[in-house]
Amino acid sequence: MYDLKAARWGRGKARGKKATLNLGDIHDELDFADWYGDFEDQLEESNVDEYRLFAETLDSHLNTCHNLISSTDQALKILEDLKSSFTTVESQTSTFQESCSSLLSKQIHLQSLADSVATNLQPFTELEPITRQLARPGSDFVKSPTFREMLVRLDHCLEWMNDPAHREFKEVETYAPKFRQCMTRSMTLIRNYFVQSIREVSDEIIEKVKKKQMNDTSQYAKFRIHAPALRDIVYEIEKRCGHEEYISLLNECYSSFASVRQRMILPLIHKRMQELSSPGSATSKDLVAFARSAISFTRSICLDEFELFYAYFSAERGDTEVYNFLETICEPLYDYIRPKIIHETNLIKLCELCTLLQTRYMRDLEDPEIDPFDRSQLDFGQLIQSTLQDTQTRIVFRAQAIVRDEIEYFNPKPEDLDYPNKCVRSRRKSEATRPNALPSKEDPENAEGAAFDTETMFTGWYPTLRKCIWLLSKIYRLVNESVFDDLAHTIVHATTASLLAASQALLKARSNPADSHIFLIRHLLLLKEQLVAFDIEFAHQPDVNIDFSTMTSTFSSLRIRGSLFSPTGIFELVKTAAMPKVITSMLDAKTELDTHLRAAIAQFVDHWRNRMTEGIKGASNRLAAADSPDPAARVKTAVERETPLLRKKVGEYVDDRRTGETLVAAVMEAVIAAYKEYYEDVFISQGKQPRNPALVLDGQAFARWAENVFDIGEAIGDEDQDDRRSSRSVSRAGSV
Repeated sequence: MYDLKAARWGRGKARGKKATLNLGDIHDELDFADWYGDFEDQLEESNVDEYRLFAETLDSHLNTCHNLISSTDQALKILEDLKSSFTTVESQTSTFQESCSSLLSKQIHLQSLADSVATNLQPFTELEPITRQLARPGSDFVKSPTFREMLVRLDHCLEWMNDPAHREFKEVETYAPKFRQCMTRSMTLIRNYFVQSIREVSDEIIEKVKKKQMNDTSQYAKFRIHAPALRDIVYEIEKRCGHEEYISLLNECYSSFASVRQRMILPLIHKRMQELSSPGSATSKDLVAFARSAISFTRSICLDEFELFYAYFSAERGDTEVYNFLETICEPLYDYIRPKIIHETNLIKLCELCTLLQTRYMRDLEDPEIDPFDRSQLDFGQLIQSTLQDTQTRIVFRAQAIVRDEIEYFNPKPEDLDYPNKCVRSRRKSEATRPNALPSKEDPENAEGAAFDTETMFTGWYPTLRKCIWLLSKIYRLVNESVFDDLAHTIVHATTASLLAASQALLKARSNPADSHIFLIRHLLLLKEQLVAFDIEFAHQPDVNIDFSTMTSTFSSLRIRGSLFSPTGIFELVKTAAMPKVITSMLDAKTELDTHLRAAIAQFVDHWRNRMTEGIKGASNRLAAADSPDPAARVKTAVERETPLLRKKVGEYVDDRRTGETLVAAVMEAVIAAYKEYYEDVFISQGKQPRNPALVLDGQAFARWAENVFDIGEAIGDEDQDDRRSSRSVSRAGSV
């Protein structure tokens, strides 16, 4: 310890005062003791000042700390006081804020209530100034901007009065009718101003026309000058047409405009119609020429009037009114053209007129470029629809008259039944005119025109058939589809009946069933072939008739017996014939035509089969033929004799070679079937032995022989044998 102190303070002595004794001078314990004593003294002297200074410093710091604590305590006390004050202020501020918020809410509520009162009172306050404005004399007030503003205010007031939320207001029931009266008065002023303006323009134009200061065509320009202003005014009525009362006012505007325009236009149209129908005019006797000129003139007027109407009116409600107005404009046309249509007896002229109306004036609804709902374009076809219907009705009437007079009641002359000479002359004429490049039926481009070429196609036809196809070609697509179908059924039925009657007349005149049958087949085939060109719906409605024959016969028998009014007679009348019978019959012209065609083919085949198999018909003839050396000799001889006649007869009537050969094939099949029946009956069923078995032909052998004689395969074409047999089987069944 002492060594450490000596070393420490030795260093201190080196920095401070020098020690009195160095360690190197210490030789014994006394020296050390002296040294140590001196060292302790020096140490104490040096530490006292330092400790004193440190103590003073600590005392100063201690005082400072005591002062800080005292200041802190004072600051904390002040802060506590401030906190208490702030708490008081905060409480007072919150109370003040709540008071302000309550006052502000009351202010807002009162302000809203005041605004609501002012707003709700505003419609009531509008009545008096609006009434004063409408009390002005005259209707020129409607042109001013203040009138439009007044209408806006009226709309607002009426909307407010009609609001269910405002029904609880005390005076609503009183003020609402008054505002409605004001609106009605406003719309009436517009109506009066419009009517007055239109009449003034009309009177001015009429006066100038009388003085020859304006021509008829320039009047449209004069009317269009006033159109924009009047259109804007009338629009005020149009947009308020939700109220029934205003619709009548708008209709009065329409009526006034229409009456003014009719007063100016109808005399012009009447004058033009009189010029076209005057005896010296080129169109007076020609229905189509008159219709073309009259309709074109009327259409030009209607187009101008259509544009002028929509220059004054804009609402869709006017669509009906404009067409009603234009129909009135077209009345002179109806008055002049309808009598001409009714008195026209030329069906061709009627068809030309119907075609003109349909193709030029009627709107094609299937055209994708035409909008059927386009209001900006005049649908003139709607205006002449009645004319078209009159024309179609007249066409149907004339067609029925032609069917009755020239088909049903047709009385053939001897030259009409000059068959087959007419067919031969027709074929020669056709061959002579063929180099002139007439339309050919096989040419698909000219098929339609060739089908109705009366000079080439109809030559050699029976007059009723020619009239039937001509009539169908004229009325096709000119009348309604259902009407055409019914009329076509009537025409085909009458034509079929006339052909049957002609066949019987030809039979009486020639006494040759072959001509009668092939004549009927030829014309029924022609009729069926020509009907393909017409889209006829062969589903006819049933014809319902009432049969009074039973009632009439019963009355007659009772009257003859003298017991008409006896109890027995009355009982019999009630029991048997009190009510007429209702008879329903379905007339299908196509089925009827096919039935008669099959019957005619069957009769034709039976006739030639009987002629060729006469030698094996009946039991006696069959036994006689079987006893001969050649059992098929009679049939062979008849077939070889009759086949050229058959081919000649078919060739005279039938132009189509395939059809002719099919008929010949049907006869051949019938002959083969008759021979097979004969062979099976005599040689198989009865077991008869032929005199010369080597000459006997069975059914198959006779069929091969008949095919060589009839020579059907070479004539029909290069089909295989199965196809030919199938075709012949169908032909034998009666279908060509």
